[in-house]
Amino acid sequence: MLDTSLAKPILKLPRETLETIGNQFVNLLRKKPAAELFDWASKKNYHGFEKTTVRQEILQQFLEQFKLNSGGLQLELIGIKSDYPGSVHAHQIAHALCVMFGAAEGFPDPVNAYALVEEDWSPTSELESMGLAVGKDKWFPLAAGNRVYNPTNVAHGFAVKGEGECYFVAIQSPAIDQPHHDDWVPAKIN
Repeated sequence: MLDTSLAKPILKLPRETLETIGNQFVNLLRKKPAAELFDWASKKNYHGFEKTTVRQEILQQFLEQFKLNSGGLQLELIGIKSDYPGSVHAHQIAHALCVMFGAAEGFPDPVNAYALVEEDWSPTSELESMGLAVGKDKWFPLAAGNRVYNPTNVAHGFAVKGEGECYFVAIQSPAIDQPHHDDWVPAKIN
């Protein structure tokens, strides 16, 4: 039997620390190509968009710096492309900071990309959470360098109209997509 009495609990980093990690990661990306930072074999479709995890050795540096176990932090490259209608959702445990990439980081600038962050929401089905109509006029345009903070239990989403695209790093604490738990609740705006 595994002795877990000495296991550290998963910590939730404060927003200020997510901002610090965001600054450090963007600086790292401006010095090294994305191919050296992300584990391209991890790319998968997640709720309709692409995500790729940061390489383990890069994540490990942040885990050690902030004295975290592996579930305490997740850094992922999110790619949203062509007519992605957005899936409004909330996280019951985690919060996240999303830093939009552009030419300075070696990615295309966001085109026809939008985000939503809304406190007044209710759980719904994933199908009913899809689309820019969910939340109507609450979506705002995104540009390179923008930061979107998604607090715990606050509905949010990202969408792209037409032939647009958007890339960003999602800095999550604790990890949202875990082997035995997906901290994702489809939401409708009230």
